[in-house]
Amino acid sequence: MAEQTVKEWLDGLAGGTSSTDKDSRMMQSLLHRVGFPEAIVTCGIVYLAGKGTLEAPPTSIHSVVKMLLAAA
Repeated sequence: MAEQTVKEWLDGLAGGTSSTDKDSRMMQSLLHRVGFPEAIVTCGIVYLAGKGTLEAPPTSIHSVVKMLLAAA
């Protein structure tokens, strides 16, 4: 199987309804690189501030992917 680009991985995740532990680890690493150093991703839930806050509530990994793709 050929390796996917980050864009291909994001597109696949945005169009899906489930995610894996590997997806969570990759998303956390990506978020750290693009300006969210405290982000934690676990069980398909993204905590951009490292925890849920009013300004940054917990969000599904799929919603965050769609926001990243829209911003790109």
